[in-house]
Amino acid sequence: MRGSTAITRAIESTAVNTFSLVDEPPVVVRAEGATLWDEGGRAYIDMVCGSGVSNFGHGVAWQREAVERVLRTGYLHTGTRLPSPFRADFYSELVDILPAALDTVHLLNSGAEAMETALKAAQYATGRSGVISFYGAYHGRTTGALAVTASKRAHQGFDGRPFDVQFFPYPYASRPPLLCANPQSLGEACLHLLREALRNPVSGMRAGSLVVEAVQGVSGVVIPPSGFVTGLRELCNEFGLVMIVDEIWNGFGRCGQWFAFARDGVVPDLVTFGKAASASFPLGGVAGRNALLTKWKPGAHTSTFQGNPVACAVAAENIRQCRARRLLDRCRDWVEPALRSLAQRALAIRGVAEFRVIGAQLGLELNTPDGLPDKDRLRAVQLAALRRGVLVYGGGWYSNVLMLVPPLTITSAEFEQAQRGVLEALEETV
Repeated sequence: MRGSTAITRAIESTAVNTFSLVDEPPVVVRAEGATLWDEGGRAYIDMVCGSGVSNFGHGVAWQREAVERVLRTGYLHTGTRLPSPFRADFYSELVDILPAALDTVHLLNSGAEAMETALKAAQYATGRSGVISFYGAYHGRTTGALAVTASKRAHQGFDGRPFDVQFFPYPYASRPPLLCANPQSLGEACLHLLREALRNPVSGMRAGSLVVEAVQGVSGVVIPPSGFVTGLRELCNEFGLVMIVDEIWNGFGRCGQWFAFARDGVVPDLVTFGKAASASFPLGGVAGRNALLTKWKPGAHTSTFQGNPVACAVAAENIRQCRARRLLDRCRDWVEPALRSLAQRALAIRGVAEFRVIGAQLGLELNTPDGLPDKDRLRAVQLAALRRGVLVYGGGWYSNVLMLVPPLTITSAEFEQAQRGVLEALEETV
């Protein structure tokens, strides 16, 4: 009988195969906390969280109980034709953790769908299809979401763009896109360049919306300097742009707050979310100002499985339990300092140029002796960590950032095991 890997490789589209470190990757059959077990009983510490999804760990009792509550009803699909108590419950919990101005929600099945919806809503409201995005942006792989994603790799083979998108520099201090003396002046220069394009009558700018990540997660934990996101809010106000903040990666605790935009004290017009909202079940959405999300006619933008009751039940319970267990405090007070301590130790290893940490995510910049991005080293470290039973993430503008994305609930024993494996992997690959 063929194993899971052989069946998967034989039938599955190559487009979804994102794990190419080894020919025979671990086949996970059980999980609890931050630990995964494969078919042979070997344990792995999960410092990836399924691409930033499992913020509350695996095998979570409250999630299992929420699923069982829905299963007991026997009614697993309502769509949005009929109200659902589970959807209503999630709505109530969600708006409670959002700024009061963001009081309307449009549910979908994924983050990419959420981005598509936000872009369409902004275009519908403003009558303008132009969108401002940024270097390093990652917003998803569907056609509309891909249009505002900056990566050349992601666009390879896909040339059509349904929106008129213009990309502007994002203040990435390690690889500054503009010549500036320091990170703060870099942020100011990026804002100035954008302001000039919006103000200048011959710039060709016809934007109706701006989409940004308050922290670029997938792109290597790029944290903009203080004042950058606030400055974007001011520009949106001045030039009548709909401000869309992508919280698909950062939302629901990844940065130590419910949403990363809270770090800057801004209130966007539209917020996209997904990933950790339901912590593994297909769920995404847009939260926004009522005036933007109620202009559409009923049925103008629907999806068969949107607002699935199982996903909504889990998402509502995640918010309640995160609050009750003070997991955001734990993220800031324990996980972030632990990651920072690991990073300080990693800096002593040759080729680790710098680190960036915010909440439960860490990016280690790997460079060659000449100071160039070392993507080969990144792959080698990932493989060496895997051999030691630690799953780590690779990202960055130049594919040279080792990323650790643990659950907010990771135990000290699990973290110590992961730390040992990561540091040994970095040492081995010098």
